[in-house]
Amino acid sequence: MNSKLNNVDIMIPTYYKDFVWLEYLLKSLKKFASGFRKIIVVTDDDGNILPDNIKNIVPIELIYVKMLECPKSIEFRPGYFWQQYLSLNWMEYSDADTVLILHSDGMLTEKLTPNDLVDSNNRFRWFYRRWADAGEAIVWKLPSEQALKHVTTCEAMCMPGFIFEKHTTMNFINYMKKIHNASSLWDCFFKYNPKLFSEFNVFGSFILYFDNQMYSKILISNDNLSEWQDTFHHKILSSWSYGGLTNDDKIKRDLILNN
Repeated sequence: MNSKLNNVDIMIPTYYKDFVWLEYLLKSLKKFASGFRKIIVVTDDDGNILPDNIKNIVPIELIYVKMLECPKSIEFRPGYFWQQYLSLNWMEYSDADTVLILHSDGMLTEKLTPNDLVDSNNRFRWFYRRWADAGEAIVWKLPSEQALKHVTTCEAMCMPGFIFEKHTTMNFINYMKKIHNASSLWDCFFKYNPKLFSEFNVFGSFILYFDNQMYSKILISNDNLSEWQDTFHHKILSSWSYGGLTNDDKIKRDLILNN
């Protein structure tokens, strides 16, 4: 294995309503993932315990975290931002050099190892498409610019499978704290009053403009997606947990696991 990839964790921020999705994700990791140091599941310390039948699917490090307080005057949903904060603040829960962030409503569809995370130049891939090609994802443009205090030219959440490298994450957090005059990343949210936030768009946009050369920044269009079919990003099935786990979702996931 590439020595750069000897210390890679998978981290899954979740909460109790997504446990039914998490079960499928963990089963897919058991079937398809190998070579990762740890699988870390971070969930809210709100009295909802992860059931043993899910917790024991594959060895995991389970961390319960109490949500930090926020001003009552804040208009946004604290839980919505909290889950995204957990991803950006991953170094609080892992001492790995790199983490692959997966959400509960995703799952692997093929075998995956840390070596799949880098390109031929030993850099992590992050994909972008211009806002003109982003369709409804244009809603993330203004929130990303408010968070970064920087003009953005691209959507940075167009391919699943987001990799956070330690030094880049540290630079990102320090940048956010500095521009918002905040004592912590969580406090950054209270320096303005966003209605929307996308952690992957904000972090990806930071990489695009301030990267330390750890990432390969790839501009794609809606017409050339097929060129990247051989990357690990196409080994991840993404869904939208807010709508609930439908029978069709279950059938699709069971077919993947039982194939």
